[in-house]
Amino acid sequence: MSNDSLTEANFFTTDEVYKLAALVNESLGSVSYHFWVNTAQGQRFEVLDWISLHFVSGHSMWLTAGEETDGIKLIEADFPSLKKRLEEEFKGAVTLESKDVSGHKFWEGAIGKAITPSLIHHEDRVLNDSIALHFEGSEDSIEIFLGIEGLEVDYFEE
Repeated sequence: MSNDSLTEANFFTTDEVYKLAALVNESLGSVSYHFWVNTAQGQRFEVLDWISLHFVSGHSMWLTAGEETDGIKLIEADFPSLKKRLEEEFKGAVTLESKDVSGHKFWEGAIGKAITPSLIHHEDRVLNDSIALHFEGSEDSIEIFLGIEGLEVDYFEE
């Protein structure tokens, strides 16, 4: 991404940066992925649009790619309303599905461990296209980043 193409949408808000910084030393309890699923035209197409991180403290954090996939946003998700809206708008062709992925290879070693988030700084602001999560006592870090459509997750390589 060139500096010329950066807009407000490419940066975390100050409030979001504070929320991410507050994750330091929170212990991860579970992780869920939430997919838009489109079954129109006889095919199944999934987009990972939300990731919810649930902590041992009872606190949760919801990450989304945003409606335009223009940057990771921290949101409060109202899934019952969203599911109802999707049903009304798409008559069942587009649904929302959630999966607990705590046992997935990316996350299973991180459950119960304290987190240190790592963000990418640009001048005096923080870009919102990637978040790296480092876990206490683990050599592997996990990166949540923007894909072409929705969010993607992989091991973080420095």
